[in-house]
Order: sequence, then C-alpha cells, then structure tokens
Amino acid sequence: MKQLIALVALVAFTLPALAEDLTLGYIALESDPRYDENFAYARIALRPQGDSFDGVKLAVEDMKILTDAKGLTVSLDEMRVRPETVASAGERLVAEGIGYVIADLPAESIAVLADAVGGAATILNTTAPEDSLRRACYRGLLHTAASDRMISDALIQHLVRQEWTKVLLLHGKAERDTARAESFAEAAKRMRVDIVDTRVFDLSTNPALREENNIMLLTGGIRDYDVIVIADEYGEYSRYVPFQTALPRPVVGATGLVPAEWHWALERYGAPQVNSRFEAETGRRMGWQDWSTWVAARAVLTAFAKARAPGTEGDFLRSERLKLDGSKGVPMTFRPWNGQLRMPILLATHNAIVDIAPIEGFMHQLNTLDTLGQDEAEFACD
Repeated sequence: MKQLIALVALVAFTLPALAEDLTLGYIALESDPRYDENFAYARIALRPQGDSFDGVKLAVEDMKILTDAKGLTVSLDEMRVRPETVASAGERLVAEGIGYVIADLPAESIAVLADAVGGAATILNTTAPEDSLRRACYRGLLHTAASDRMISDALIQHLVRQEWTKVLLLHGKAERDTARAESFAEAAKRMRVDIVDTRVFDLSTNPALREENNIMLLTGGIRDYDVIVIADEYGEYSRYVPFQTALPRPVVGATGLVPAEWHWALERYGAPQVNSRFEAETGRRMGWQDWSTWVAARAVLTAFAKARAPGTEGDFLRSERLKLDGSKGVPMTFRPWNGQLRMPILLATHNAIVDIAPIEGFMHQLNTLDTLGQDEAEFACD
C-alpha cells in the first residue's frame, strides 16, 4: 500500500502543470496630458517620458519562468481610451471576462472605471496618488502608486531625522499642488513638525503678483525656518527656487530631495538589474510610473503562480502571503483597509539615493511600512 501511495505521489509530481490562460488588461488615455511630451521649457522635459505599458511587458517577461512552471499562458489586452469612454471600456473588460486590469489613468478616470466595473474585476491603480481615491474604498480597487500621504510621510521622516522641524511650505495654485500641500500638512501634524508659514507661488511674471512669483519675496519676511518644502507637480517653478531663497536653506519636495516610488539611481536589492533590463528594452530610464505598472503586473502574476488552487488568486493577492518582490529590499503586501500597496519610498536627488523610508528609528507595532500613509487606526472610508 505504501509503495502505491509513493508511486501516485511521484506521478503527480512529474505531471506537467495544468495549462491555464490569463489575459491581463491594461488601460490608459489616448492623449494623457500627464505625459505630454511637447510640454517643455528650454528643451527641458517637464512631463514624464515614455509609455508605462513598457513596465507591464517587462514584468511578463521577468515572470516567465514562474508562469511557465505553472502552465500559465499570459496575454495582454491593451486599451487606449478617451476620458468619456472609460466607463464603456470598463464594461467591455468585464463582459470579456478580464479579471485583472492595470490602469494608468488620472484619479477622476480611475473613479469612473471603478464605478463601471463595480468590483467585477480587480483594478490596479498605478499612477493616481490622490488620497481621496483610497478613502473612497471602491470594491476591487488596489493601488501600486504611492499615495500623497505616503510621499509626505517619507519626506517628514527625513526632516525629523535631520532635525529640520521648522518648515516653510510653498505650493502652486494647481489642484495637484494644493493636494500635495494638504497631505504634507496632515503628515506634519502627526509628527509635530512646525509649518511656520504656507505660501502660494504664481507662475506668471505679472508685476502685481511679485510676492507670489519673486522667489526672494516669497521666501522672505520670516525670522527663521530650517527647510523649504515645495509642492509643484511638474517642477515649472521649483527648479528655480534653490540658491535664490531669502535664507540659505535646503529645498525639498519637488526639487532637491524628492520622494518617489522609484529612481534609476537605486543600487541595491536587484534594482540595477531591473533598471538595466528596462533600459535595454526601451532605450530610456525607468521612471516611477513604469515601476508602478511593472510591480502591478508582477503582483497579479505572482498571485497566479503561487496561489494553491484555481479561483483563489484574488484572495492570495490581497493576503499577507503575497510577499511581493519590488526590488526595494522588503516583501510588499496590500493593506486590507484601503487596498494600498505597502512599499518603501526612495528619497533621491537628481542622480543619487540619499535615503529610503521607512527610516531607521520610526517604529510600528506590526509593520514599519505602515508608518508611511494612513494607518488603519486613523483611516475611514468617506
């Protein structure tokens, strides 16, 4: 009897994996203004360059050994849509039985897509950082883009470690600039960092707005501060601020030291290999948007490769068993309360990684990654 059991086990082990097909959806805008290559000044690109679909394709190639071993055939359904057709595109994806969709869309389009899909498929938001999307608690919506609050908390940790606790906060008039500034103020309050003043800058050269567009005036008239934090989504104003301030102080946030999900200068945790493969395939450096789509595809494929039984991939994806490798040194999982991917945040200059948050000394009772972003105790759905 024991010999028979052993023979059955041996046969089961040597049988090839059951073949399975997975179609992974990808949706982006046809002409997303966030990637407008013509938006430049003096030949300096002020928008992210390239196509984030490159990150998805790299992830599929990277995971091929695991998916082949599982007998999983992966195909990609790429959709480029206009804002007014996002809802119908989501309905089409559900009708075609596509259960996982990587979305590179602005926040308002993510909300439309999530409403249209209604939890019938898992959507992975890769590039919309708005905290409001997390608090909306849409069914089936996960986030591989870091939230505004995570970015702010990473920066705050560095400031506290450096003892730069008196902050002059500058932000533009655009909606995204205001959102970043509000998120920073929220994070500063939690860590008892003192914002000595908040000032709004203006991009024009209108003489009537000199106190808003003149850097010396904008940063002057305050007795003292340790650091200037600037929220400027596309860097049109912030690149001129360093070395022109009323007081000789470091400038961080949108220039100088910038927190982000990814940077080509990371030299640990397998990151150089990821960056090299991406650059070899695309001829450009990997940006944070590319990393975010790459890690979103890896998350889905990891779940399909490692889930114990067909139909349990969604539960695995959302569980602590995921332990996703994003080449940032720690296993990553999705937060059950808001669908946000826990991740380290890089603090980088234009060509070097200065620090990685969570920074040593910032503790959490369960997971130090939860020191970045709204923790479960302070989170509530809108």
